Amino acid sequence: MEYSARPAVFIINSLEGGGAERVMVKLLTIMQSYFVAKNIPVLLILLDDLPESQVCPEYVNKIVLNSQGSLVSGYQQLKPVLAELNPEFCFSFLTRSNFLNVTLAKRLKFKAIISERVNTTSHLSGGLKDGVSRLLVRLLYNKADSVVAVSEGVKADLIDNYAVSRDKISVLYNPYDIDQLQAQATESVSDLPTKPYIIGVGRLVKNKNFSLLLNAYAKANIAENLVILGVGDEEVNLKAQAKELGIDSKVQFLGFKANPYPYLSNAEYFVSTSNAEGFPNAIVEAMCLEKAVIATNCESGPAEIIAEQYPYRVTGASDEKNGILCELNNAEGVASALSLFSDETVRVSYAAKSKSCAKQFSYNAFQEKVIAIIEKVCK
Repeated sequence: MEYSARPAVFIINSLEGGGAERVMVKLLTIMQSYFVAKNIPVLLILLDDLPESQVCPEYVNKIVLNSQGSLVSGYQQLKPVLAELNPEFCFSFLTRSNFLNVTLAKRLKFKAIISERVNTTSHLSGGLKDGVSRLLVRLLYNKADSVVAVSEGVKADLIDNYAVSRDKISVLYNPYDIDQLQAQATESVSDLPTKPYIIGVGRLVKNKNFSLLLNAYAKANIAENLVILGVGDEEVNLKAQAKELGIDSKVQFLGFKANPYPYLSNAEYFVSTSNAEGFPNAIVEAMCLEKAVIATNCESGPAEIIAEQYPYRVTGASDEKNGILCELNNAEGVASALSLFSDETVRVSYAAKSKSCAKQFSYNAFQEKVIAIIEKVCK
């Protein structure tokens, strides 16, 4: 095939089993019709040679490097590849890929589009390594041709704390295939919990704050069991906490599920008690499955989805347009929301609101926004 344009290159650390990796593959899938119509060759470059949980679309040529998580090695391996490809633009996901994209763009004369998938300040809140990363964000992100934030909260963090120009940033919510999610939810699983139960889904790490959910669940003393899907280094502590609270007989830790949707679909409702999110995929996926939602008002995303406002503050628990929004780290607030959802009438009402809210995250809306971002920088 003869191509009529310079290549489009997408860069991400790997295709392991995270949310950013899923969205990258979705983006490439959704954009296929656009790139084929324009006769633009598309390549996906993975910085690390790791087991892949996501399948790259067939029309995309995949290049796998082996930087082993190193920024320096990534630079050394990526530079000659991009020099040979001579792309029109590179669109990157995740901090390390973004750093390399921006650093190489001016040297190799392509446009750099970078996407921030998390609230940078909350995500990089650790020690020296995170401090260096925060400094590099401040130094490099504003040099990109376009910065794509996954939520208004992520956008505000980049503007307020990293001096990224407001004019460079656009917000692109994650895309969701509602029909596919609902089809996956009908698949048979062998360990479906006994109803009724409520559900939380996510990595068992401190930032997801399942400890708060356990405390609130114990305080609420509701009839439904609690099911938690996910794995992580907090699992032992969380199981010990459930036992200490006297709720271990009502709490089930079912581990990681490649298809969590049957478990979610059969739950009474969904609860998220995270300390921070980039954009809370699990909340929108629950809404796509017509589940009522309770979520803490963390940075960033929940308020934008549930209250359709940002910035936004709540005290305790607050009834909002599309669900219940709870104050961060407030076990009493989450407990009162759990108790409120014990009323079936309230729960059914919010399930209908979830169904309506989910429609704004369609594939068509996503494709239109990505095209606008690309064509703005490549005009």
